Amino acid sequence: MSDEDIQPYIDDILEALSDSSEEKVTREELEKELKKFLEYGVPLDHAKLTLIKKFGGGYVPLSTERTLVVDLKPNQNSVNLLCRVITINPKDITIKGEDRKIFFGILADESGTIPFTAWNDFGIEKGTVLEISNAYTREWQGDTKLNFGDRTKVEKTDESKVPESSLEPNEYKVKDLRSGLGAVEVTARILEINEREVEVDGQKKSVYSGTLGDETGKAQYTSWHDFKLKGEDVVKISGGYVKSWKGIPQLTFDEKATVEKVDDSKISKKDIKTRKLPLHELVDRYGALDVEVEGTVIQIREGSGLVQRCPECNRVLQGSDCSIHGTVEGIPDLRIKLVIDDGTGAVSGIINKDSTEKLLGKTLDELAKILGKSEDKNIIVEEINNTLFAHRINLRGNALGDEFGITIIAKDVKLADIDVEAETEKLSQELEELQ
Repeated sequence: MSDEDIQPYIDDILEALSDSSEEKVTREELEKELKKFLEYGVPLDHAKLTLIKKFGGGYVPLSTERTLVVDLKPNQNSVNLLCRVITINPKDITIKGEDRKIFFGILADESGTIPFTAWNDFGIEKGTVLEISNAYTREWQGDTKLNFGDRTKVEKTDESKVPESSLEPNEYKVKDLRSGLGAVEVTARILEINEREVEVDGQKKSVYSGTLGDETGKAQYTSWHDFKLKGEDVVKISGGYVKSWKGIPQLTFDEKATVEKVDDSKISKKDIKTRKLPLHELVDRYGALDVEVEGTVIQIREGSGLVQRCPECNRVLQGSDCSIHGTVEGIPDLRIKLVIDDGTGAVSGIINKDSTEKLLGKTLDELAKILGKSEDKNIIVEEINNTLFAHRINLRGNALGDEFGITIIAKDVKLADIDVEAETEKLSQELEELQ
């Protein structure tokens, strides 16, 4: 059993000890004691009761009362739910060197939706209604997420207990779409549409994807049914759900959704623009599609300058070696990796060859010649530092989120012009108002 699987039991023990225990015990001590019991083959529930008794607590029975999704909060234990499965997907992961398959998706009841992760195969199927007991919640990227561990019980039940008609869609603006939302209603303009063929359960199926937007922002979408969508259509989509890829929301819908074309004037094309965001808002969102940010360059990161890429997979080579394809003859490329700060937050950025050439005023070939003639192998990085460090810069592109933070893959870059006199006057006025 993993460390994560036993955390709900530790929570139960601490809760039972919180009011009645005279002896103070730390979470680390309880975890050590519990693991010792498990090593000797003691059942978890029995070990939990023994530890509660050992440290002077009284037994707290598990609740059998059903909880509505809307009432779930982070760090709840022994949660019982009645939900319909909106989506379910397998995922292969590696934990402490051990390969493992988990399942993630979205559940819904009449009150709302919630993302979940099942750490075991419970035989969950899309569209079924489940009675769930002894689940637990955790916070992930600011939202509540449901988890199924070893002691969670999942049973299929009568689908009429959570009829699909009870899952009334909630209306959202594009900027408010986030992973885990189900029963979504969005009115947006189709900006791009692509058709591709995929194989599902051995059968070929057409899937339609692209981007959509309203006056608040843009998002990606995938339709598993041919609703005869066309570019520039303004449509109301009811009954979709939202997943995300690296923080970028992706609205997904199928034949169970309704898609209605509405008056084009509801969302004017000119109102759908690249949104300029302060960095703290971008960090809170954990990613976004097609945004603009501005900040001061506070670091030029390692890996900037001239690099060699693998001709097969485009990865940056270490010396002459690709981590996938071994020793190869590299293709020269140019990039800048940096960190910017606007006073409210900081994000990373990656600038491609074309934009780097524009910023430096030199082509890749010209820079390669400079490097070839110089004994200083850091000369290109020094030029990047001299051009950008401590200067204000504007980046536009997709913002991707992962465990290391936010990275903007820049499509367009420019140095931000600052009117020093105007900024000084503005600051002076703000200081006078504070007096």
